[in-house]
Amino acid sequence: MGRNNALTLPLLEYLSHRAGCAYLSDLKYINGWQRARLARVLEEIPAGAADLRTWNDALDYLAQAPPEQAAEDARALLITKLSQPMQNRK
Repeated sequence: MGRNNALTLPLLEYLSHRAGCAYLSDLKYINGWQRARLARVLEEIPAGAADLRTWNDALDYLAQAPPEQAAEDARALLITKLSQPMQNRK
């Protein structure tokens, strides 16, 4: 990320790139250690680097969690969810 704390890519695309995914859709299928790694990446991204909708979209896409009312809360919950062991998926 640049010094101005703005992402040069949309958040999910940035996370997909950092996870080494060839396609954005692959991001949903990363394994446990990749999820933990993404949680660490997210810790480096300030909440102000993306708007609330973007954080909530990432929260829904990666953690299947309901939206939060503030970007800081959505970011924090996303980090928490990605840090936890994976739940069984259908």
